Amino acid sequence: MSNNTQHEYAVYLFQQGYYEDAITHLDEIIREEETGERWSDWATAQFALSHFPDAERGFRRALELNPDLPEAAINFGAMLVSLSRWSEAITLLEGVLPKLEPDSRAVVDALTENCRAQIGSMAQGTAGR
Repeated sequence: MSNNTQHEYAVYLFQQGYYEDAITHLDEIIREEETGERWSDWATAQFALSHFPDAERGFRRALELNPDLPEAAINFGAMLVSLSRWSEAITLLEGVLPKLEPDSRAVVDALTENCRAQIGSMAQGTAGR
């Protein structure tokens, strides 16, 4: 099985909800050749399993290998939002905005606005004490 076929199979496993199996396949092909896309998929599967430190490591490696990988930045940003790391999420998501199609840009814009609102409400909560 070629690396591309193995990668496609790992993506298929992920889509079917077999995250652990997808990670196992991706581990093998990453060992043979690291790419940003493979690390991004590995990290996304780790995120799906709530393995946040591994997911963060994977997303960072994906973006190190391929800074122009919007999927990695968006998924990493979504994970940071889920962990209430809003300022980091805003920085990451704003960085990817220029690389996106209009539809995706609208979604990412909404996500960054949500982060700003969260930060604002936290500041108000602190001021109200």
